[in-house]
Amino acid sequence: MQAATVPHIVRPHEIRDHLTTAAMGLSAACLTASFHQVPGHFSAPDKGGKVLFYGRGDASSRIEIGQSVRVDYRFDRSNLVFFSRVTERPEPGAWMLDRPRAVQRLSRRIDERVHLTADSGFALALMTASGLQSFPLADVSRGGAAVIYDAREVGLWVGRKLTAWIELPKQQTAPVSIVVRFVSRTGCAVGFKRAGLRFIDLDVGTKLMIAESLAQL
Repeated sequence: MQAATVPHIVRPHEIRDHLTTAAMGLSAACLTASFHQVPGHFSAPDKGGKVLFYGRGDASSRIEIGQSVRVDYRFDRSNLVFFSRVTERPEPGAWMLDRPRAVQRLSRRIDERVHLTADSGFALALMTASGLQSFPLADVSRGGAAVIYDAREVGLWVGRKLTAWIELPKQQTAPVSIVVRFVSRTGCAVGFKRAGLRFIDLDVGTKLMIAESLAQL
């Protein structure tokens, strides 16, 4: 089973208090950017909420200012993660990170997700300022999906609930209620992001349509 993320802490002052406590315990952490992983630990947030990550060992010099990063760490028997962006390189092996917008907890997926190619025919139609637009799905299961979307056209954030329309290869379309579980820029083209979604109360008919479409891949 793969790991999914679920909202854990989303209020700015609660995030600051939590990360301060985690930093005091020198929680083991790992910073990931563009497939480079650096073990280390992070400091307590400063007044602006920024976090300083200290790498250990052979820290990669290829993680530069402006890159999106993921920080995984363990706290109070939970595997947690937050996403941020490098704003400064104060010294070799150290990265100043922008204020995290949420801390998420890793959980186990109940349904195995199938990875999709760009021409698979699976997409998600979201309401944008220009009307409904379809964006390709990167993976999907009966319980959720990941969508690559244009962040300049639609705003998605952790915890947001909305209605979208899932589009399947045989021109089948069904409305779905979704909640956003994570948002990341990693591996996406400029202006685009990847969002992990969970379907809310998906009806049996739609689950069956998805399962049948996946079986034909």
